[in-house]
Amino acid sequence: MSAATDRQWAVRDAVLRWLLAKTTEGYRSPILDADAIGAEVGWVASALTHDEVSDASMFLFKENYLTGVPVMGIGIPRPMLTVAGRRVAKSGKPLRSKVDAHQAKVRQRLTAPLA
Repeated sequence: MSAATDRQWAVRDAVLRWLLAKTTEGYRSPILDADAIGAEVGWVASALTHDEVSDASMFLFKENYLTGVPVMGIGIPRPMLTVAGRRVAKSGKPLRSKVDAHQAKVRQRLTAPLA
C-alpha cells in the first residue's frame, strides 16, 4: 500500500483511540479537533489536518464504530463511540488488520471451487 493509504488508516486508528480516551475521561461526545487528537495519541508524523480527521470520522461512522450527526464538509463534529467502536478501540489492534482479514476471507471464498 502507499504511504497515503497507510496514513489514512493511522488517522482512523488515532480518532478511535482519542474517542476512547475522551469517553474514559467522561466526555461522551467531544468536539472533533485535529490538534487535540494529535496531542492525546502522541501523533509524531506531520500534523493531522481537519480534512483527514473529518474523513476518518465519516469512515468510522459508515462502519458503525461511532455515531453522531453527519455534517457535510465537517464529518461528525461531535462523535460518540458505539459498542463496536469501543470494542475495537479497547482491543488495541489497528482497524486495518480487521479489514485485511475480511478481504482475505472474501478472496478465499471467491477462489474456492464451486461444487
